[in-house]
Amino acid sequence: MKKLYLILSISFSLLVLAHCTSTPKLWYADKPYNISPELLHIDSLMWLQPDSATRELSRFWANYNIDSTDAFNKHYFNLLVSEALFKGGYPQSNRKRLLKAVDYFDTTDYWLSARAHYMNGVGFKADDSVVEALYEYLHVLDIVDEHIPTPPHPRFMMLIHCRLGDLFSDQYMQEPAIVCYENALRYNDYGETNPLTRSYLLQDIGFQYDKLQKFDTARYYYNEALRFLPDTTDVLYPKVLFYLAMLDCTSGSDFEHGIVELKRLASQCSESNRDWRYVNIGLIYQEAGPVDSALVYLQKAFDYGINDAVKSYVAEFIYDIYESQDDTLKMAEFAKYLIEKPSNERVSMARVSTLNSMFQDYQARHQERLQHQSRKRAIIYVSIAFAIVLLMVFVIVKLRNKKKVIENQKLQEEKERLLKGFEDSKHQQFEALRKRVKSLFDEKKNNSLPLIINEFKSVYPDVLNNISKEYPNLTETEKNILILTLLNFRIKEEAIILNLSENTVMKYRSNLKKKVDFNQISSQIR
Repeated sequence: MKKLYLILSISFSLLVLAHCTSTPKLWYADKPYNISPELLHIDSLMWLQPDSATRELSRFWANYNIDSTDAFNKHYFNLLVSEALFKGGYPQSNRKRLLKAVDYFDTTDYWLSARAHYMNGVGFKADDSVVEALYEYLHVLDIVDEHIPTPPHPRFMMLIHCRLGDLFSDQYMQEPAIVCYENALRYNDYGETNPLTRSYLLQDIGFQYDKLQKFDTARYYYNEALRFLPDTTDVLYPKVLFYLAMLDCTSGSDFEHGIVELKRLASQCSESNRDWRYVNIGLIYQEAGPVDSALVYLQKAFDYGINDAVKSYVAEFIYDIYESQDDTLKMAEFAKYLIEKPSNERVSMARVSTLNSMFQDYQARHQERLQHQSRKRAIIYVSIAFAIVLLMVFVIVKLRNKKKVIENQKLQEEKERLLKGFEDSKHQQFEALRKRVKSLFDEKKNNSLPLIINEFKSVYPDVLNNISKEYPNLTETEKNILILTLLNFRIKEEAIILNLSENTVMKYRSNLKKKVDFNQISSQIR
C-alpha cells in the first residue's frame, strides 16, 4: 500500500512539474510551412551572434531571389533584416517591408507577430512617435499573454521590457520605468544570466529611484551595478561613479567630495556625454551655491549642448540665475532663445497622461489574464488531484476486496481443515469405540450389553439424552437396538447380545426406521 501511494505521489508531482516547466517551442514549428533551414539557422544566430547573423543574411540575399520565395520566408527574411539592422545600430531601411511582415504574421504566427510588432515599435520610437511605439510594445506583451503559454524567449522578453523602461524613463515616468526594468531583470535572470546586462539594468533601476529622490534605494542599486559589473573598462563604470558622486551632492552626505569627483569625471568623459555632466554640476551649484560656479558649468553645458532639448533645458536655469541677479542684458539674450525654442511642456504632460493611461490599462489586462490562467491551472490541478484520488480510492478498494477474498479463502480453507480434522477425530473416536465394543462382544457375547451401553455413554453422553428427549416413546429394547445399530452391529450379533431371535431384531429395526431419523443421529457420532 505504501509503495502504491509513493508511486501515485511521484507520478502526480512529475505531471505537475512537466506542466509548469514545459520547454517552449518556436510557434511555427508545427505549422505546414516550408520554412527555409537557412533562415532558421540565421534566426538562431540572431540571439547569440548578431554579427554572424548579419553576414549570413547577406549571403542569403546574394544566393536567393527573395521576391520569388513563398510569402512566409519572404516576410521572415525581412523581419530578420530589421532585427539585424536594429542590433547593428542602423535605421530601419526596410520599414515598408517590415510593415507588410507585421500584417502577414498577425494572421499566421504569433511568435513572429510579436517580434514584428516589437521592431515596428522600435521604428516608431526612432521617429519620436512615443505613443505609437508604446502601443506596439504593449501589443507585443498582449500577444505573449494571450497566445503564447510560456515566454517564447527570455532574452526577447528582457529586451521588450528594457525598451518600455527606456521609453518611460525618457518621459520622466519613473514608477512605470521601475516596473519594466525590474521585469527585464527578472527575464535576464530567468535565462542565461548576463552579468553585464544585469549591471546595466540595476543602474537603470537606481537612476529611476534617484529621480524620485529615494537616495538610499538608488545608492543600493548603483552599488549592486558595480558589484556585478564584470569589467571596469566598460563605459558603465564611470557612469555609475558619476551617479554616486551626484548622490553625495544632492543628498548632502558629502557635498565637497561629490563636487570634486564630478569635476574629475566630467574632465574624463567624451564630448557626447560632457554636456549632461556639466548640467548636473551646474544644477548642484545652483542649489547649494555659489551661483557663479553654477553659471560656469551651465554655460559650458549650453555651449556643448548637442541638441536643442539640452540647450532649452539649460537655458531656463541660466535665465532664472540672471533674473535673480537683475542682469537684464543676459536675461534678454536667453529669453530670445527660449522664445525661438518654445517649451513643449503642456504637450509633454498630455503625452505622459496618455502613456500612463495606456500602461495602466495593459497592467489591468495582464493582471486579469494572470488571474484567469491561475484559475485554469487551479482547475487543472484540482481535476488531476481528484482523478488521482479517485484512482487511489479505486485501487485501494480493489486491493481491500482482493485482500478480503484472500482472507475469506484462507478462513474457509482453515474451517475446512478444522472440520476435516474434527470429522477425522470423530471417525477415529467412533472406530476406537467400535473396536472396544466389538472386543467386549467377542469376550462376553450375550452378557456384553451393559458394558457396550456404558462404553457408548462414556463417549457420547449427550446422544442418549437427545434420543430420550426427541423420542420419549421408545422402549428400552428399541433404544438398545438403536445404539447397537449405530455401532454397526449386524442383526445376528444384536440377536445374541439381546437374547432375541433374528426375526424379532429385524422387526425392531424396521419399526425404528419409521420412528427415528437414523441419518441425523448417525451424523452426531461419526
